[in-house]
Amino acid sequence: MFSSHKPARILFTVLFVFSLLLTTPVIAGSGDEKAAKLAWPMIESGALLVDVRSAEEFGEGHLEGAVNIYWDNYDALIKAIGEDKQRPVVFYCRSGNRAGKSIVELSTRGYTNIYNATGLNELIATKP
Repeated sequence: MFSSHKPARILFTVLFVFSLLLTTPVIAGSGDEKAAKLAWPMIESGALLVDVRSAEEFGEGHLEGAVNIYWDNYDALIKAIGEDKQRPVVFYCRSGNRAGKSIVELSTRGYTNIYNATGLNELIATKP
């Protein structure tokens, strides 16, 4: 009788764990240097680089080549990524929180090759 709810429970559990993994750096209060370091090969290989901070924060400094789209502007994010839901995309913000929220939403819409590089400062510190 309850077996029809099992797939929904599994999906909920997977999404919950995925969300926790994305927001772990935020709990620590800053970006994740390891995540930032892992982002650089993707960036250097041509991944779309998206800064999901506010326009004001972006104006204060950002990575060269990054596009600025606020984290909850999903229509603009989808437009920037394009029709290829497997296009490599690297997101960053200040700590990884907003980037993580963007990624969670986009993953529910079928995007699969999206990565949270966490914070700008960590990306700058780990740039090869």
